Amino acid sequence: MTTASATASPLSAAAHTPVTRLRLTRRGRVVLTALTAVPLVLAAVVFSLNGGPAGASDSATGVDLMSYTTESGVVATLAYSPTDVGSAVFMTVEPGQTLWDLAEEISPAADPRDVVAEIKRLNALAVETLQPGQRLQVPANS
Repeated sequence: MTTASATASPLSAAAHTPVTRLRLTRRGRVVLTALTAVPLVLAAVVFSLNGGPAGASDSATGVDLMSYTTESGVVATLAYSPTDVGSAVFMTVEPGQTLWDLAEEISPAADPRDVVAEIKRLNALAVETLQPGQRLQVPANS
């Protein structure tokens, strides 16, 4: 009597190997959720701090915010609080209007150079270029 031995082929051994699945514990799910939520929350906070319309005003504190783009493409935001908000006078810049035009309009009898210097001081302007829609504080006693 002869015996034949049957050897298992490598393919059949691989077919019977159990497939392992990734199982997350409760702690693993919490960590994974936190790792995905933290960047989203940080992005929302950054977006909310940087967003908002230009020329916003916080009337409760009297702080005025003014954003405008300079000719070089730099966006500048000014935040200032007038010393006496009740007596402050503000003007909105019209297209094509210059500081000189504003000075002549608000105080025709005064020297425009002095009025322009006062407007620049009140609004912390480093440049004389104005943007349409820009809101400027002007001297109240003019």
